[in-house]
Amino acid sequence: MKRNFIVLLTILICSVTACQSGQKKDRNMDQETKLKIETTAGDIIVKLYNETPQHRDNFIKLAEEGTYEGTLFHRVIKDFMIQGGSLRGNGTGGTTADKTEIPRETNNRMRAYYGALGYAEGSDGINSQFFIVNNKTPFDIAKTAANISSDLEEYKDRLKEEDKKTYTDYLSKLNSVPDDVKAKYLSSGGAFSIDGNYTIFGQAIEGLDFLDKISAVEVSSGNSIDDEAGIASKPAVSIIIKKIEIATIPTITETEATTTTRKSIRPSATTPAPSDTTTAETPAPDNTTVAETTAQ
Repeated sequence: MKRNFIVLLTILICSVTACQSGQKKDRNMDQETKLKIETTAGDIIVKLYNETPQHRDNFIKLAEEGTYEGTLFHRVIKDFMIQGGSLRGNGTGGTTADKTEIPRETNNRMRAYYGALGYAEGSDGINSQFFIVNNKTPFDIAKTAANISSDLEEYKDRLKEEDKKTYTDYLSKLNSVPDDVKAKYLSSGGAFSIDGNYTIFGQAIEGLDFLDKISAVEVSSGNSIDDEAGIASKPAVSIIIKKIEIATIPTITETEATTTTRKSIRPSATTPAPSDTTTAETPAPDNTTVAETTAQ
């Protein structure tokens, strides 16, 4: 595509198991849970969604058991996300709280806005690894859709069928977005490229400067899944989770989040295979190349 505002997004092959709670607790839907994630680089407070009860309870149970204490944010990709929860600190290791599979829980309200908390996924679903979206670049969904539609018309005779389908499918996704969601992505950004493909089970509401601080750290090679794509993502300094505090309070007015990612990199982690020396890597939901336009 010749337009300079169309950015080809290379989808990373990501393998992740995200944590899960097999047996969910009977939590009152009139209550909401807030978590304070304390790290060596600062703290962040997130609110968990009651609409994702299995993922919510899985994270809570793992936190209560101290699973995350001493683990790292092992993967940092600026203008996309930070990822933690790997029990080995290298993108491998981890399981759900009850070692059972949890189905994806998505709906139109839980979006990958700036500060969104989600689970990375592998071939067997989620495990303990999670991500927080750190991209604040405004994303203009309407403009992107118009640009792609124009390019599809102009280049329709030169595109391979598989490429045409990729762009057509992405255009359909863009056109299906409600106006309020378009407004949020435009005002604050996020990771629209993964929207709907991962369970977003929470939203950061305080300590967003923590995201900016971590996103600015120096990174190098060392995460195999990103090394293969030529992307440096291993922090040069260790960012350690010290503890996670949990508080349940009466439900208050929803704090809206906002953001989108210009990259179509995927939250990813490697899931340990039966042998400790072998890891299984799982592709992200749509292993293709798409185009996104950021607001000017």
